[in-house]
Amino acid sequence: MQPNNTLSPKVLISLGLLYLIWGSTFLSVRILLEFLPPMVITFSRNLTAGVLLLAWSLSGGHWKKMTNQHWKVHLQAGFLLITLGNGFMALAGSIVPSGFSSVFMALGPMLLVVFFWISGRKPNARKILGTVGGLVGILLLMSQKSLAIAGKESEFFMGIGFLSVAVLGWNYGVFRIQFTQSNVYHFTQVCAIQMISGGLIVLVASTLHGDLSTFSVTELPIKAFGVFFYLALIGSMLGFSLFGFLSKACDATLVATYTYVNPLIALILGYIILQEPLHPILIFASFCILLAVVLITTDKSKP
Repeated sequence: MQPNNTLSPKVLISLGLLYLIWGSTFLSVRILLEFLPPMVITFSRNLTAGVLLLAWSLSGGHWKKMTNQHWKVHLQAGFLLITLGNGFMALAGSIVPSGFSSVFMALGPMLLVVFFWISGRKPNARKILGTVGGLVGILLLMSQKSLAIAGKESEFFMGIGFLSVAVLGWNYGVFRIQFTQSNVYHFTQVCAIQMISGGLIVLVASTLHGDLSTFSVTELPIKAFGVFFYLALIGSMLGFSLFGFLSKACDATLVATYTYVNPLIALILGYIILQEPLHPILIFASFCILLAVVLITTDKSKP
């Protein structure tokens, strides 16, 4: 299927679902942190989704022989996207609000500009302007300890550190896959490899940290199971499935709109469900960052 810009009902519905699902994962992680340690959330949701995607790939005949180089890239991506990206975002979730995390993670397109620049692909003035504007927004966020969860102000910069590792890890993983042109397999195959390999690393780290002795599965409320399965089945499995479909069905610029719609969804859900305050500085910084993302993702030139 060749990418195009036709907004068929199927594409519109898929886009809307992707916005809502990936925008809500920040809130879901924030809620689940009331019941489970962050590393447990990370490895359990990814191993669950990864195993199911592996079964889907094998039973559906989607699994193809992979070159050693591509195996290496996707195993690295598992560490970068899941272990660092998902893992450290979950660690930050107990310190900063879900809306704050979502806006911070929108730094991704700007980091990709920098990574491609370092690799020898110099960006044009529009992308440089967008990157600088986004950095201004991030600096504004980092200057406001009051944006931390109430009572966590003293840990604010630790939360910033966790988010920095998460956004750097996630987007370097995306860069490696794009730069090496390794995304030539069915999404069920690559996502299964990444989720299982990255999830296993977090499982080992969580076990060594003693997380498994801090809770009892039998004592978890139904709410915790509901949010967990939403994260694993809807946030991970369905979200990546929609992303894979859209990547093949329409123009990449259209798909990239999730980068600046998701933070808006997360901010609204956080405000409505968890009463997370919409601080004026957060709103202004969000505007700077999202404007920067729009400038970068709507640029028609090569990365």
